[in-house]
Amino acid sequence: MFPHNTISRTELARSTRQAIEQARRGQTILVESYGEEQVAIVDVLDYRLLRAVATYRLQPGTPAQDANVIPQGLTEESSAALQNAADADPQIAWDLVVAAYLDSQISLGRAAVLLKQQRFELQARFNRLGLPLHLGPTAVAEGKAEFTEPFL
Repeated sequence: MFPHNTISRTELARSTRQAIEQARRGQTILVESYGEEQVAIVDVLDYRLLRAVATYRLQPGTPAQDANVIPQGLTEESSAALQNAADADPQIAWDLVVAAYLDSQISLGRAAVLLKQQRFELQARFNRLGLPLHLGPTAVAEGKAEFTEPFL
């Protein structure tokens, strides 16, 4: 579970700047009124990442983890073209890149490059939000297949 802080609407009005800074540092701020949660304030990159994963999960036929499928990758040009076609909505790029990552079409490092993020920061976000990470081969045979020459 990711860290959160609950504050009242009155407290939010008095300390808006502090609440926003807490959210930017990765802490979710839950705003309540009369004991009932009303809204959540989250960092925009966490929002984009969570929304991209939700979009991916709603697609029929996911996860597309067919062992016979060869990863196609994702280029910056194709990502930019889709974003331009969507009137420069940055969420389109996040949806595309996160789906490619979750389908094992690209690595986390490649996803970070395409999203213009630091690789370890993106990994930390995945960890903090409880999202799946693909950090290496899932079977010994896959690991052995990555090496074409034996170690000397």
